[in-house]
Amino acid sequence: MLDLPELKVVKPSDTRWLSHERCVKAVKASYSAIVTAINNIYEQTHAPEALGISKALCRPSTLVAIYLLDYVLPQVAKLSRALQTERIDLTAITPLVDATLNTLDDAMLPAANWVLELMDAKNEIEEVTDITLTTDSIATFQGQVAEPFIRMLKANISSRFISQDIVSSFGIFDPKKVPVADSSDFHTYGEDLIDVLLAHYGAELPAKTAGGDEYTKEALISRETREEWKTFRSYLSKKPKGNLHLQLKELTTSDMLSEIFPNISTLANICLSIPVSTASVERSFSKMKLIKTRIRNRIGQSQVSYLMKIAMETPETLSSTQLNDIITVWNKKPRRIAV
Repeated sequence: MLDLPELKVVKPSDTRWLSHERCVKAVKASYSAIVTAINNIYEQTHAPEALGISKALCRPSTLVAIYLLDYVLPQVAKLSRALQTERIDLTAITPLVDATLNTLDDAMLPAANWVLELMDAKNEIEEVTDITLTTDSIATFQGQVAEPFIRMLKANISSRFISQDIVSSFGIFDPKKVPVADSSDFHTYGEDLIDVLLAHYGAELPAKTAGGDEYTKEALISRETREEWKTFRSYLSKKPKGNLHLQLKELTTSDMLSEIFPNISTLANICLSIPVSTASVERSFSKMKLIKTRIRNRIGQSQVSYLMKIAMETPETLSSTQLNDIITVWNKKPRRIAV
């Protein structure tokens, strides 16, 4: 009737907060259609619920809040999605957070994008509601609601990244960022960031001798760590330029590297365990729920493990060679169904 795209309003969930972004976007895009539909329901049924929803939707504060959230939530969602990628560039965390905070500041400007967008939709909104939008009313909302909300949001984001400089320091292990061995920057590369990591993770820890006597030891031996880094830096410069995630895994799984660089290997283990790099672990629980359902609850542990590896590690597309290899392996055992 209103020539609007057909959209499904997603139900927001506390456990999947990115659904709030999709919900707000759908409500904003179909605002006129939703108001018209709710009003028609009330005219036909006189349902008090429909009247209550209509009054709430037709408040100026509700409408302005929808446009504000439609601007704010995507900015926060972009940051969240970037931090959930499996191979995130740790050195990019600080610029990403700073860029998000700066973008949120823009929402408080009198000529913010969401304000201009709201004023462009003014005529269409006034056709289906009794709302009268003015520059003064929007400015009042910005001062009384938007600015306190954005300040609290920025404070919340900043509090979650108080150690972002420490996390970013792990970027020195990225082979792609190591300078050329004969360059002037190579001989000092990473030394200041190693000091940052040592200052944070090199605290003394309680320990016991074989006889039960208590003593303290350094989690990372500062002098040895600095010397190991100088050697490991040369090792990185001669390696093929892989990615950070693979390099950290090599440091933690290679017995040879762990023996030669014990302190550097400890730092790699720390990096792989920090929350920003464990999004794939969280996804595995969701994947397991899809595989081992209530109906398939008798699947054994080994079978669940195999199915999860297939679901999580199989590339989106397979080449003909890979498909032929899979068929060859499948046909090595007698099957009821031939492939």
